[in-house]
Amino acid sequence: MAGQTLPPLKALRVFEAAARLRSFTAAADELSITHSAVSQQIRILEEYVGQPLFAREARGVALLPCAQAYFPEVQASLERIAAATAKLKSPAYGGVLRVCATPSLTMKWLIPRLSTFQAQHPGIDVQLSTQARPFLDRGGDPGSDVLIRHGFMAHSDLACVHCLDDFHVPVASPRFIERNRLTAPADCLGHPLLKISGGMDHWPRWFALAKVDVPPQLPGPVFDHQFLCMQAAMNDLGIALAPWCLLEDDIRADRLRPLFTQPQLPNAGIHALYRQDGHAAASAQVFITWLCAQQRGLPAPD
Repeated sequence: MAGQTLPPLKALRVFEAAARLRSFTAAADELSITHSAVSQQIRILEEYVGQPLFAREARGVALLPCAQAYFPEVQASLERIAAATAKLKSPAYGGVLRVCATPSLTMKWLIPRLSTFQAQHPGIDVQLSTQARPFLDRGGDPGSDVLIRHGFMAHSDLACVHCLDDFHVPVASPRFIERNRLTAPADCLGHPLLKISGGMDHWPRWFALAKVDVPPQLPGPVFDHQFLCMQAAMNDLGIALAPWCLLEDDIRADRLRPLFTQPQLPNAGIHALYRQDGHAAASAQVFITWLCAQQRGLPAPD
């Protein structure tokens, strides 16, 4: 490091948030600073590196080609700094971390990525559960340390962090698509629409965005969990409206294919609820930092 100079750390944090969220406004909200402060820090970093880093778009900002390779390096470096600092601050860093997520998030999103976290943080033993437990029950059971869900979770004693953006898209198996004519959103009405019991309004909302009138009752079965709905689509039972964050492995393996890139039905995204004090606070913070860094996974459809 002798003779080397580093860019301002505050500017790097702002750059990472703006690049990950693809929005100066969202970065300002996450960092609890003003929009103008985000713009100022980005200007400081751009002046430091001697070139612009972002291009303005209708819905936010996008990284310029010169910054696309810089972003994951900065993100990984900040993650390592956060982990090292947490370890230094707390002797409780490491040990068991109890993480609870919905069955679909656990199976389709968290487990496929967890090996990368364990490789980076071998001292933290992540124990997964799909059954929500209180953070501290009356019997003294420590319960969950981190709770992961779609949507914001309000709790007076705990912190809730928005980790990942997300949206729903219609998907079907390659065989189903090849056998049926599906060239426009209205074509979906002639086929079984697979639903989940906790999201019965998803299909009507998606059709509304597509400007398609629908009957009061839409055909197709209802499932308890999103992963069951997706599995039914893989087995040619109909069309599923699935969260994009859960589709990465199935799309890469060509088990499912998006029917249309638009419209995208927005949802609240993935949030994590955790305690900022206690025996697992340092490990939880490391896990949350890693969780937020996963936004750079599967790129959004064009």
